[in-house]
Amino acid sequence: MPSSADKTQWRDLYDEVVLTGLCTGCTACIVACPFHVLGYEDNVPVQLQDDGPDVCVHGDKGCDICTRACPRFRDWEGEIDTTLFGQTRKPEEVIGRYQDLVLARATDPEALMQGQDGGVVSALLLWGLRTGEIDGACTSKLSDERLWDAEPTVVTDAAGVLATAGSRYTYAANPLALIKAAELGLSKVALVGMSCQSSVTGSLEARRLNKWRRKIAWTFGLLCSKTFTYDGLMNEIAQRELGIDLDHLVRVNIKGKLLFYTDAGDEITYSLKEAHRFTRPGCLKCPDFAAEHADISFGGVGQSEG
Repeated sequence: MPSSADKTQWRDLYDEVVLTGLCTGCTACIVACPFHVLGYEDNVPVQLQDDGPDVCVHGDKGCDICTRACPRFRDWEGEIDTTLFGQTRKPEEVIGRYQDLVLARATDPEALMQGQDGGVVSALLLWGLRTGEIDGACTSKLSDERLWDAEPTVVTDAAGVLATAGSRYTYAANPLALIKAAELGLSKVALVGMSCQSSVTGSLEARRLNKWRRKIAWTFGLLCSKTFTYDGLMNEIAQRELGIDLDHLVRVNIKGKLLFYTDAGDEITYSLKEAHRFTRPGCLKCPDFAAEHADISFGGVGQSEG
């Protein structure tokens, strides 16, 4: 089926998504670009050639792959809904279309301990790798360069899954790890990410970018209302206002308020309302809390103790 992205190009994506603030920085356009002329700076895609920020010689010749990959370009939501569910979301389907709601936690003690809430994402990734359902997962890890920042990564074994478990609340462009997965020869990966990132799979499918779509076996979405800028969350709030030494920070969570946990066993709270001023710009116009286009969405909202 034709899509609203057909016969468009980088100039349209730049004008309609990047400049307008619709871009979430998911990097799908960068992953899909067959000419490698798009890069990633300040959480948005940029054109790497010297012709101008909105110029692409390949687009001028008819290439429309970056716009087709984008899960924020034109009628992305309707096209993905129709492809995945056969119809667009009805007004009463506030959290999207779903088959079941389940309250669960991992039975494996290590997955439960390392996980953010119930360890279910980790448990499923471990099972998938063990059974051969997947051969890797595109997720995020703590940065090697900045304490408590996040960056995309590929994991292929149990140790990698457990090492990358948990939430950071600063942004990592997890789909960018698809490039590394392809370099490793992986062909059945799980893509784990927030709602904006979990729509990437649907965009690739709805707009027929099969080279990348067929590499994704599972799409796991994480319930998400926003992420924060690193400078705001870790520098301003954690270090300057709360006096937390990032070397001693062991976990961050949100349960109606920001919660910081240290290796001394302290729980330090901060008003979520006050933290809103550090919302990452790419999150301000996102319409999707529930990761509606994921195969399974996960979150701690409504969980009971334990």
